[in-house]
Amino acid sequence: MAKQKKSHKGIVPVSSRERASETVSAARAPFKLGAVGLASLAVAVLVILFVIAIPVRNYFQLRSEIAHTQASIAAKEQQITQLESDLERYRSEAYIREQARLRLGVIEPGETAFRILDPALETDTSVTSYGTEAEPLGPWYENLWDSVTEPEAIGEGEIAPPAPVTTSETPVPSSPSAEAPAPAQ
Repeated sequence: MAKQKKSHKGIVPVSSRERASETVSAARAPFKLGAVGLASLAVAVLVILFVIAIPVRNYFQLRSEIAHTQASIAAKEQQITQLESDLERYRSEAYIREQARLRLGVIEPGETAFRILDPALETDTSVTSYGTEAEPLGPWYENLWDSVTEPEAIGEGEIAPPAPVTTSETPVPSSPSAEAPAPAQ
């Protein structure tokens, strides 16, 4: 059998290129959606986002609760270690004696207690004055009546009369009949 050569007679490469590009562009025709198609696509995307959003929100909420709980556990463990160290200190006799001496002023047998007062600290008599006794007040209704009936003196001079009140409105004429025409009879 003899090998046959394929001959490309009649086919010009440039013209075949144009036909090939036409077939490819015809195969890739642009996809056009109408208004209904776009609306249905938007609804589908919103449904997918809604379905995904709730579990994602729950995931992040639970992660924050876990972090908060872990921080609370760490704080409680630190508090436990602090309380255990306090308990160990209170089991020591030397610490108990020291606290009794500091807080309660307890002294050991045979010791003499001294209290040293600072001479720079003098009692301030301006705060509490025992020199004058307040005169006893009568019943409350007498005090009320006296405060209403007796005017208090303001300063050395007389009380000045109140200033006249001025307004920004136009003054009203003193006699309305002068400006208004008399009604016809």
